[in-house]
Amino acid sequence: MTFLETDVQGSDHVCHDLMDDLTAIEDGTDESREFIGNAHSVTLSADGVVLQALHVAPDASAEPTASAATPTDETQTYTAPLKHFREILEDWEAFILDDQLDAPMLDDDIPV
Repeated sequence: MTFLETDVQGSDHVCHDLMDDLTAIEDGTDESREFIGNAHSVTLSADGVVLQALHVAPDASAEPTASAATPTDETQTYTAPLKHFREILEDWEAFILDDQLDAPMLDDDIPV
């Protein structure tokens, strides 16, 4: 969810670009694709999708180190099959497009 909110946000263009990347992997046009967003990197390959946080909040009890910004905890990495990731993107795209249709600014365009 954090990936969708921070990296894809309300952009159906990003959704389409990621779905185009998925298609390229699925049809064999490309072996892998990568997307770097605001807070996550996404690597797509025939093996599936690996989504990884770019920044990990350092442990407050630990002293800061150079490795504090490197994700090492498994909770910072999400893996999924290509099909599942496509379904998530399609659902998010439907959500943001529906939200755009419900935007209050559009109410001014409706004749009364």
